[in-house]
Amino acid sequence: MFLNDWYQQYKKFSENFRAKYFQPILQLLAILRIMPNQITVFRLIFIIPIAFYFYEENLSGVLVFYLLFWLLDLFDGALARYLNKQSDKGRFLDTLVDNFMYGVLMVGMIHLQVAWLWLLAANIVLEYTVQILGMLYKQWGVPSDFIIKAQADLPYFKSVSHLSLFLYYLGLNYLNIIYYLLDLGLLVEVGYYFYKLKPKFNH
Repeated sequence: MFLNDWYQQYKKFSENFRAKYFQPILQLLAILRIMPNQITVFRLIFIIPIAFYFYEENLSGVLVFYLLFWLLDLFDGALARYLNKQSDKGRFLDTLVDNFMYGVLMVGMIHLQVAWLWLLAANIVLEYTVQILGMLYKQWGVPSDFIIKAQADLPYFKSVSHLSLFLYYLGLNYLNIIYYLLDLGLLVEVGYYFYKLKPKFNH
């Protein structure tokens, strides 16, 4: 699909950019013997203050730790490529942590009542459904060095939710429209993957 083609181009640009401009930091991390999976797991610590500030309805606190969480996300994959230690285990761990944080984000937004409850709840279900179906479609029959060959290279509908959080912080509350369109897009993507997977299931 068009979105996936666009994302692949963006992904290649992002990887090349980080390999070039993050090299001094990657070299330092390598000297300190810090491993990519350690960075990925460490990111989980930010979930605690993010959940707390969501509960306190303090969006400034949420955004500070949310930005730190995603800042570190720039380095685990880049470090894995720098050290030539890419693995399906690392991809799975990174995907798991990212999706866990997305769940925290959506529950927090439900708590803040930033949009209709059914739209936010549907988004959680549809987002994870797209990721599971997309993973099955892309990795069907592909050998893996771990339990599953998880790939975080699906169209990033989650990015819209990240952006909507900043818009809400800035006082631009159009989230009902945003999530209505986002859920509609996710629904189309679910249908697309079911259509593509149907022949595989029949075999």
